[in-house]
Amino acid sequence: MLPFQCRNIIEEDWPAILRIQSEAYYEFAPECETVMRSKAIRSPNTCFVVVEQHSRVIAYCLAYSYPRNQVAALGDACIDGTNFTDNLYLHDLAVQKSSSGRGVAQFLLDHVTLTAKSLNYQTISLVAVQNAAGFWRKQGFRFSDQAVMHESYCPNATFMVKSLSAKSRGLSSGFSS
Repeated sequence: MLPFQCRNIIEEDWPAILRIQSEAYYEFAPECETVMRSKAIRSPNTCFVVVEQHSRVIAYCLAYSYPRNQVAALGDACIDGTNFTDNLYLHDLAVQKSSSGRGVAQFLLDHVTLTAKSLNYQTISLVAVQNAAGFWRKQGFRFSDQAVMHESYCPNATFMVKSLSAKSRGLSSGFSS
């Protein structure tokens, strides 16, 4: 049995999510609770926490449908009613510092990927920040020059995409290794 499990976000998780966010990100100001919640409200089936014994939250992920080659601005609340696209935008995946190195990020990403496939997403996109591009490349994400980086991100932020379907894996347009 794994020492942790993944589940959808519940109301009691928000203090831990906000704590982990403030602990994980240092190159830009953390998003406010209202903005963070808007992402989970928009797509509750693709936003998760990882919990360990006694239901203690040690990681979270906020992901939602978003146009394939666009970057969501930091600090902007999600507006309900946005049409479904075939791209899942991985806005945030963060693990508390004391749990790093235990495979939590991989476990959470695997869960998100399986969920995305089950919901018929064709791609997952994200913005790699704080020198995390190497981690994302190991997970199958590739750099893409198809999106314009929003000014709310730090200068070294990078747009990346991962194909989920066999059909689109063969396409290389816009992706680089």
